[in-house]
Amino acid sequence: MALTKDDKLTARLVPRSRADGLLELYELTDSVTVGRHPSNSIVVGLDSISRFHARIDKRGSFYILQDLNSSNGTQVNGERVTQMTLHHRDQITFGNVEFEFRNESPSQSPTAGDSITGGGMSIVEFTDDDEDSGSASSKAVLEQEEISKLNDKSSFFDYVPGKKDSDQELARLYKRLGTLYKLSELLRESDEENEQTICERVLDLVFRIIGPDRGVIMTRFSQETTELDLAAVRYADTPITSQPVTISRAIMQEVMTRKVAVLTQDAQADDRFVQSESIIMNRIRSAICVPMVQGDHVMGIFHIEMSAEGKSFGREDLEFVTVVANELSAFIENQRMRREAAHRARLAAVGETVAGISHNVKNILLLMKGGRDLLDRAIDREDVESATESWGVVSRGIDKIARLVQDMLEYSTNKQPHLEQIDVTDLICRTAEEVEDELINKGVTLELDLEEDLAPRHVDETGLQRTLMNLIVNALEAISHGDGSVTLSTELLEDDTLMIRVQDNGSGIEPDKLEKVFLPFFTTKGSSGTGLGLPMCKKVIEDMGGSMKVDSEVNAGTTFTMIIPHIKEAGQPDTMSED
Repeated sequence: MALTKDDKLTARLVPRSRADGLLELYELTDSVTVGRHPSNSIVVGLDSISRFHARIDKRGSFYILQDLNSSNGTQVNGERVTQMTLHHRDQITFGNVEFEFRNESPSQSPTAGDSITGGGMSIVEFTDDDEDSGSASSKAVLEQEEISKLNDKSSFFDYVPGKKDSDQELARLYKRLGTLYKLSELLRESDEENEQTICERVLDLVFRIIGPDRGVIMTRFSQETTELDLAAVRYADTPITSQPVTISRAIMQEVMTRKVAVLTQDAQADDRFVQSESIIMNRIRSAICVPMVQGDHVMGIFHIEMSAEGKSFGREDLEFVTVVANELSAFIENQRMRREAAHRARLAAVGETVAGISHNVKNILLLMKGGRDLLDRAIDREDVESATESWGVVSRGIDKIARLVQDMLEYSTNKQPHLEQIDVTDLICRTAEEVEDELINKGVTLELDLEEDLAPRHVDETGLQRTLMNLIVNALEAISHGDGSVTLSTELLEDDTLMIRVQDNGSGIEPDKLEKVFLPFFTTKGSSGTGLGLPMCKKVIEDMGGSMKVDSEVNAGTTFTMIIPHIKEAGQPDTMSED
């Protein structure tokens, strides 16, 4: 594959992780695959990568990322996805290998005549129409008040006195009522899924009930942008039909600006489509375009169409799709609000904790400034001994601030753990050996009480080793008497979870401080500690799906207990999706 370093108009992936065989960057063509198998465009030979892990397709101005049922998943900006439209500077993680997507060419919103393509075919076409020449007899419109009424789903089944429903009509209503229950269950069970996955599942439900030929859901990220991203597309036939989903620009503008739902009964007879050759060629007999509205914000459109002779949508179909779009819109908006609230809360917490450590940082800087002034004087006097001593003060301050900044970055980054199968018993023994000399010098004994024949497990080796090292050093610092001891023990529980304990007989932690030890920047070590050691330890264990707790008694000692579940995902046989 051709490489380029300087062409800023070329979309590309830039590796952010180190792995054997990775190039400096990868230029993206119309279709690129990522995986462990040599036939992929981007080959990553790591166990966390599936043989055929993901694919990136260029569709018009956009690049669409598709996960290929990989074992360890694909993430964009820390969120697991199955399909997503990529944006400049998005951080993509395949398994545990990170890339940055770069596309510095101007992003184009869909305009008249534009098309979103993939795999050599048009997925969505936008066409020009005369929006003032509509034929009222060929379309039905649900106004905002009617759409709002349909938010109460029961109104969709309103009984009309004197009207006799046929058995077929009743069967259809019962089927749609059952579908709405399924929709509620689907949304309830999909709280942690990404928007693209939810849209695909909801579109699939609509296809089962109404049976259109083609359908598409397009959303926009926020009120500030006009760009619509492809969230889901579906076709009635398999393999995918060569006919695109054709969206009238006039109808789309009407739907999004007036917030109305539009049904076109017969597109060929509708004067508004006279100028649209692609619609006539595709013989579209009927189309429904519904806004996805929350409050005053139109977050996207829900569009389905039918081209078979003798078939068309009815007003009941329009109302049904509107009900579904209302439910989907509310769900997506709630998801976004929860994510935003969590993000704001995290930022607020970071702000408070940063304010809490400003005093310590100020003290470090004052010491460094004093050391610098003494160093200047020593240099003027050509006093090498004093200069060396003063430089030591400055150097220690630099190291301390560097460590603090690095810890803050690692703690605040939503980085996925690097899971690999390792011998945990061997890891604990190696860690103990690294601190053995320091323990001996202080007269502290280290005891190991390890589970026999513990099978290798999938853990974050680097993270777990750092956690154990941090806890052992903390225990060592807590011991001031001559008969100190630190015990590392492991135990395999009944549910195959692993329990690791680090126990000491040191000074213990006071009750009023015990509940704060995992809070960021809380420290009992004064200016010598960053207050991020224990929070980072807890984060490492939780990122592996586990938990961490502390028990302590003053003048008796402290015990840190880590529970790590048996993780099966990494290294399991992977599957390749069917294209």
